[in-house]
Amino acid sequence: MSFVTWLTDRIILQPTSHEIPVPERKPLRFVHGTGVLEVWVHRVGPHRPQAPDLYLLEFPGTASRAEHRTEFVEDCWTHLCVEIWAVNPPGYGNSSGTASLRKLPAMAECALHEIRQTAGKIPVIVAGGSLGSVSALYLAARHPVEGVLLQNPPALRELILAQTGWWHFKWATRRIAAQVPAELDSIANARRASAAAIFVTAQQDTVVPASIQQQVIDAYSGPLKVLRMPDADHATSLRDSELEQLHTLANWLHDVITHRAVKCLSAR
Repeated sequence: MSFVTWLTDRIILQPTSHEIPVPERKPLRFVHGTGVLEVWVHRVGPHRPQAPDLYLLEFPGTASRAEHRTEFVEDCWTHLCVEIWAVNPPGYGNSSGTASLRKLPAMAECALHEIRQTAGKIPVIVAGGSLGSVSALYLAARHPVEGVLLQNPPALRELILAQTGWWHFKWATRRIAAQVPAELDSIANARRASAAAIFVTAQQDTVVPASIQQQVIDAYSGPLKVLRMPDADHATSLRDSELEQLHTLANWLHDVITHRAVKCLSAR
């Protein structure tokens, strides 16, 4: 690993590994490369002993963890039982290895494979907030996932090039931006994705400016709905009125998934 690659990882990623008690969630650990990938599993919505209505594979943001509650994911549906698999990337929690952008594609592939093994024919939605949306879009561009749910999605190269501060010198900024793996180009991945998607976007975001989020939204090729939070910063919670809008959009997403599944069955 070059110094510039190491520096890029240090600038973007903020891993932690301290213990976070979450008695309502169950940890799963899967073999990943020469180490382990940690996933925390729990259900939201009506409690049922049988299989859930949906599976949701969630990737956390740069300073977040799989153990943390994610509002825009967990509060989508009130009438459906949803099993959420939240992933700790390498270097986070008890997942093996050091945190690195270059490890995110293989991590995402491993997590999707494992959830598919459990989900069977039940739909799988990939989700992510902030940096987590990069992994979700990577999968949506390459695999037939049933839905996509994203909040404040960054285009990493564009975000780095737009920054000012101690690393605003153009030569350094370009070198750092060039370290983002091509597979993690969220604009290119959005163009390749075809699953129905919901984007939740904070219009006063000081971490991922709304103009950069919009580049990802504009590139998205599948059917989509957008929930804009006009007064929200990056970590602002949804207001009650915005939560109601999210419920409407989530029901739309579920209807699209159901319609496509019926269409596929009738075509056989």
